[in-house]
Amino acid sequence: MNGWTVPPPPPPPFGPERPIRGKKVFAGIGLAALGQVLVIGLGVLLTFLFAQSGNGENALLGVYAEILLQILLFLACLTFGIIWIVQKDRGIGLGLIIGWAVSVLVFPIAGIGVCIAIVNSQTGTL
Repeated sequence: MNGWTVPPPPPPPFGPERPIRGKKVFAGIGLAALGQVLVIGLGVLLTFLFAQSGNGENALLGVYAEILLQILLFLACLTFGIIWIVQKDRGIGLGLIIGWAVSVLVFPIAGIGVCIAIVNSQTGTL
């Protein structure tokens, strides 16, 4: 034997490996769903307020605002989800991304549908 040994592997770049906890993932999913509810509520409120002006074009601004808010929520969940996965708590970051992906299938369709119904009730048709 010549006394040669295998060196230990280098440490991970962001510290020790952190476990992903189920409770934290569900907390992140809840945060994303709460964000969806807030964005939809704000979009419906804006649509209602714009529709009160009596101008059909103003009422459409609420629908556009709802779509813009959904895009901003997507960017926020993606950005903060990645930051949390890389630097802080992987469970919450993963939950934010999963939660947005799941809630975007249901909440925006309902929210944009309500906005369009408000516009239709104020203007007659869309």
